[in-house]
Amino acid sequence: MGSIESSVHAGSFQHTLSVGSADSSQIRESVSLKTRTLRLAKGEKQQRIPAWLRYSRTWAVVATVLTIVIASVWRFVLDDEEERQFFRDSVQEIADRYAQDIKRQGVTSLSSLQALAAMIKFDDSNFTVHNFDGIAGSLIKAYKGISNLQLAPFGTVRYIHPLVDAKMDNRGALGHALLLDPGRREGALNTIRSGSIQVVGPVTLLQGGVAIIGRYSIFTRFAPKFLPAESFTKAGVTYHSNCSTPETQLLNCYFPGPLESDGVPTHFWGFATILTLTSDLLGPVDLQRLEEGAYRIVGTSQFNYQLSAEIPHASLAGVDGVFAQSSVAGPGWIPEDPVMAYVDLPDFGIKWVLKVKPVDGWPKMSEGFWFHLCVFLPLTGLLGVGLGVCIISDIRRKALQVEKLEEYKKDVISSNIITSVSNIDLLQFPMCLMSVDHFMNLRRLISHETARDLNKLCFVDDSKRLAHLRDEEGILFFSHQWAGFFHPDEENIQYNSMLATCDELKQKKARFQWTWVDCFSIPQATVVQQQSAINSLLAYASHCSIFVAVAPACKHSDLLSELDVHTYSSRAWCRLEQLGYLMASVHEHTPSAYLNTGQGLTPLWGAEGVVTEATSLDVMGGNFTCCARHHPDGEKCDKQRIVGVMLGIFWQLLQIRRDCPPDATRSIELLHLIEGNLQHYFPSTTTYSTDGGNQNENIDLFASV
Repeated sequence: MGSIESSVHAGSFQHTLSVGSADSSQIRESVSLKTRTLRLAKGEKQQRIPAWLRYSRTWAVVATVLTIVIASVWRFVLDDEEERQFFRDSVQEIADRYAQDIKRQGVTSLSSLQALAAMIKFDDSNFTVHNFDGIAGSLIKAYKGISNLQLAPFGTVRYIHPLVDAKMDNRGALGHALLLDPGRREGALNTIRSGSIQVVGPVTLLQGGVAIIGRYSIFTRFAPKFLPAESFTKAGVTYHSNCSTPETQLLNCYFPGPLESDGVPTHFWGFATILTLTSDLLGPVDLQRLEEGAYRIVGTSQFNYQLSAEIPHASLAGVDGVFAQSSVAGPGWIPEDPVMAYVDLPDFGIKWVLKVKPVDGWPKMSEGFWFHLCVFLPLTGLLGVGLGVCIISDIRRKALQVEKLEEYKKDVISSNIITSVSNIDLLQFPMCLMSVDHFMNLRRLISHETARDLNKLCFVDDSKRLAHLRDEEGILFFSHQWAGFFHPDEENIQYNSMLATCDELKQKKARFQWTWVDCFSIPQATVVQQQSAINSLLAYASHCSIFVAVAPACKHSDLLSELDVHTYSSRAWCRLEQLGYLMASVHEHTPSAYLNTGQGLTPLWGAEGVVTEATSLDVMGGNFTCCARHHPDGEKCDKQRIVGVMLGIFWQLLQIRRDCPPDATRSIELLHLIEGNLQHYFPSTTTYSTDGGNQNENIDLFASV
């Protein structure tokens, strides 16, 4: 403005000189004109640059608002992405849970064949065959997920239950000679040779429906050496068994089985068969709950599902192996971008895929996202305060959504914990006991499968009966360390100490008629059954009246290292067994727990004991063979397998403290040990090593809880 003012004043001075004789009124008019000119010039300048833009505070506010807007938009996008990812993870967790339920039901249903075969194997009077309908009905009711059971003596179907029901008419299968039918003979022979359950399916049945067929060969000492001559007609062609000469008998009609423990040979009796429609198998799992709104995640409660075989049977090739799906999904429905969970049962050749996705698809960025974003920006320039309120409101809304998601996540974790602790006192696998007389005549420790086949085990799956055996007859629980990777006691040193323990307890007038030892009381060959037995360890220990730790000095047959009471007390499995009995006897002032190092019985705990309650509690700090061997073939770490058991123990201690009974002193002391070093007794993670220790990774143990 300096140049304009100078020119105006200079002009006024010159004009005054030129009109020096003019009167005062003219001079006032001239000055007034110049003043109006100056004001007009200033006004034009102000119109070009608004006054509020000349203040630094304005730009500071603009910069702050822009920063808030950008940060809010960025946070909005991230929250939206995290919300959608958490939603997907939650659906994946539900799908995984259903896959485990399907897997568990499949194993349970197929196990009915082994139960039926076991009855026939020791049946020398055909009682099972004569009462097949009643026995099969009981098995179907107990094991669930079964459409019908069949018996095929000598390979020919003779018995089916139920023969006819509302879903199927099975009368056409009677008389079907599996070893004569060219379409079935090879599969039947494979079943005989394998000695294990062979599963076919899911397969489309001629009578309608999709089913899974499992077949198990039965060998018994009561079966004839050679199959009888039979004939079978199919499609107008009659097939005969060629057993007319000694040579053809050996070739076509002779199927020897394994020798019995007493050396008696066994021969092929026939087949036990299970046929279950997929609808019956999946009935106990109740997949329909997915589409009925049983689960609500971030406003979504209905989900479509599809279950298919990875390698479908030829009869299902046209539908890509799909054998179960949501009712709302039509034929040929292919879920786009689903979460997938696998039902894997390698022992039975089963590998299925469960696909799940929301009925309305996965949530995307809201339709009004860009609209809101465009509204926020002009509001920032015009109403900064109002925009701030809007941003705070939006953050608050997002926080509430995240809080709801976190609450759901906590509910899921709580559900998993509740499942673990609710099963802790249940017998997920029968408690397998051996009578003292049988045990003292074994001559050496044998495996569960051998003891079962020798009919030396008593399978007890009823808690009331177990309580009766404990209170009235007595159950002796032996805890020991394995002296080899593949056999617990090659040199019989521990077994002899166990025998000496029995003799000394008898001298003490202790009452016990049954024994429990891990090698023959826990399945060793079947992973699923073994895990179920491990999950039941606390229940086993709670039903034992006497606990004896056997730890004589001996040598490990594979590592050639010395074993004694110190190595025993460092073994994690031994500590878990001690802890299981300790929890069962926590209210007793002097529990019936002893230690035998080969020098007679001494108290296991207390002032005279070698093992302390603190070491028994430190299961996760004990030595695990799987970790020492660096988990060959990628086997699951035993620490993961006992997480549920340890959670149940912690829960029991908390429950005792809550109820505060008068004899809770020992429980409170154990709980104080845990709470004083929670990470030690319940570590969040552990190191999982493979490839001879060359590859290491951290895996979760108790991180989620």
